[in-house]
Amino acid sequence: MLIGFFLLWYVTKDHDGEKIIHEMQNANYWWVVLSMLIGVISHFFRALRWNLLISSLGYETKPSVTFYAVMGGYLFNLVTPRLGEITRCGILHRSSNVSFSILFGTVLSERFFDILCMIALISITILLQLSFLGAFLEKYIYHPLLERFENNYLIIILIFFAVIIIIILIYKFLKKRFRKARPGGRISWLKMQLKGMIAGVKTIRYMRKRWTFLFYTFMMWLNYFLMVYLCFFAIEGTLHLGLSEGITVLSLGTIGIALPVPGGIGTYHFIVIKTLTELYNVYPTSAVSYAYIAHASQILMLLAVGLFSLLMIFFITKKTPFSKSNKNKLINEFEKNKSAHQNNYKNIRDEKK
Repeated sequence: MLIGFFLLWYVTKDHDGEKIIHEMQNANYWWVVLSMLIGVISHFFRALRWNLLISSLGYETKPSVTFYAVMGGYLFNLVTPRLGEITRCGILHRSSNVSFSILFGTVLSERFFDILCMIALISITILLQLSFLGAFLEKYIYHPLLERFENNYLIIILIFFAVIIIIILIYKFLKKRFRKARPGGRISWLKMQLKGMIAGVKTIRYMRKRWTFLFYTFMMWLNYFLMVYLCFFAIEGTLHLGLSEGITVLSLGTIGIALPVPGGIGTYHFIVIKTLTELYNVYPTSAVSYAYIAHASQILMLLAVGLFSLLMIFFITKKTPFSKSNKNKLINEFEKNKSAHQNNYKNIRDEKK
């Protein structure tokens, strides 16, 4: 969080604060409100996509409840990076009694696919504008990373091998303990959780409605683009920017959001401001105003909808409290459905053959 606020100060310290405030006061906030509504729609498509992964394992969850869990997770992401991924699994687990380990596995699978989409988007953007973006990426990404790590190759290699060794040792230890696990014990419980997580991770590979999954993903990213593009019309200094500029800002701005800083505070502003000023010669005051408005509007939306979602989840869980009997019912349901899931995967593999 401190790094984010430092970056906020750094990107604005050399600009005229009064001009920035004046431009933000004169912005057309109807476009910003529309961008915020588009943001809600994008998150609803994410909830539908997550729901599809969960249903692939034989569990039924209401889209509205899944949406509340997603928005609650985003709210916690504003506090600590990636805390929201765990939180939304916990929320949906409490409100629908689906195994937490299975939910977390589906989130891992979903996030891995999102990373692939982000890499593909950035790669396409760079290839289509290679001569245009080359110098920018070399100046602000390649050289800073090279300067940071050029004298630390040995340390990086040692850390890499140390992590590999630790993973192997943990795997062997757990494998040995799992073999000797007694039914009903803690190790047996951990084994069940890991099996559930693995089942969740496999959902993308074996799910039947792949085209629906891809459609939801496309709609998510389309709405992400519209969130960025519509804010161009809010400020006079960015009115001239078009579709290609919007795609570039989305691609590079996504890096700022993905970095381990709560809500992308500072990192998003730094990248977007540099993109607008260095690539598209946008007046610095307009670039700073755009970055603040585009980012702050989405943060406000996440706060408002996230708090509302937590309130709705509170009423839902109050009606259906998670008791010990529910927990036992969940364990029995998982054991009962486990063989069905395995047969389902086997049938799909046979269809492929």
